[in-house]
Amino acid sequence: MGASTLPELMPAYILHSRKYRDTSLILEMFTQNEGRVAAVQRGGRSKKSGAVQPFTPLLVSYVGKGELKTISKLDAGAMHYLTGDRLLLGMYANELLVRLLGKFEKVAGLFSAYQSLLLTLVADDHYQIQLRRFELRLLDELGYGISFGIEASSGDFIEPDKFYRFVPDEGFRELLAETDSSYAGHHLLAIADDDLGSDAVEAAARRIARQAIARLLGDKPLKSRELFQQLNIGRRE
Repeated sequence: MGASTLPELMPAYILHSRKYRDTSLILEMFTQNEGRVAAVQRGGRSKKSGAVQPFTPLLVSYVGKGELKTISKLDAGAMHYLTGDRLLLGMYANELLVRLLGKFEKVAGLFSAYQSLLLTLVADDHYQIQLRRFELRLLDELGYGISFGIEASSGDFIEPDKFYRFVPDEGFRELLAETDSSYAGHHLLAIADDDLGSDAVEAAARRIARQAIARLLGDKPLKSRELFQQLNIGRRE
């Protein structure tokens, strides 16, 4: 007998779903092996099937030669229950992946960062730090990684006692003096070392990531960002 041709089961999460035909769904999934994948779940809206929710760890296989696949097997684990601002932050992460990540891009490191973010949102009060790591890893995987230790125009190392401005797509440029929008060198060096425990360092990482991500999103705002603003938690997402 020849080797098995059954499609491989791989870890995945649902980022978004929409109705398809009478009883089916199109699932936008984030998979460990192939990044973002869209697939039809036949009968996914039926009571027998049971709708699978975002933030639920899955093992999934699919078939098909085109861009839209068809799910052949789906096993769901225990759902990560998120509420309040943690739920909105999870929705924010999902929306970033749908908006910015191309289909079938192999980003195993980003998948691990996403898993860590979900686990932190469930069980840890320091989820803002993990969200920063996820955002920065996403930028890295998209080819827009930020060099926190290098001055863009000269190539010199960032100095802890100097101040810098951030220019998306370029990096950090030295300033002669501190301004309202500047970043302290010692904060940039802490981010470079993944030392985000300080509130000031985490806030700097948040501002920088938002500047870089906004450049990629263009003029179309995130729906999750609008929810943040409506519920008055946008300053901390």
